[in-house]
Amino acid sequence: MVFDPQTKRVLVEDKPNVAWKAGHSFPGGHVEPGESAAAAMIREVYEETGLTVSDLEACGCVEWFDDDYRKIGFLYRTSHFSGTIKAGGEGQIYWLPLTELNEKNTAESFMPMLAIFTQATTVSATSDVMNGHLTLED
Repeated sequence: MVFDPQTKRVLVEDKPNVAWKAGHSFPGGHVEPGESAAAAMIREVYEETGLTVSDLEACGCVEWFDDDYRKIGFLYRTSHFSGTIKAGGEGQIYWLPLTELNEKNTAESFMPMLAIFTQATTVSATSDVMNGHLTLED
């Protein structure tokens, strides 16, 4: 999550061609071979938004389970960024106030992830189905 503490807004992306419920989501993606999770986050944010981020803080992870495999997502947050936002090839990019984000206008599992990103401590979440609703772990 990229957060602007001056405006209290987060950077969201609207990816229209996804296998889950469309809506606001966070920039992110897959780790390339030989790449660390943090380096992948920096690269993905740049590719999808045009912003260069730094000083990432690990704040949690998510796990989605399926009959065939398990998908693990590593979550990072930062308020250190530079550049001008521009959409990559995956969707529109917006700065939105935290107060404008809700279950109706966000992608599946966005709101539980937002809860993870805004916690002071590291948190994890799981889902019984791939890309399904996340349940926060205590």
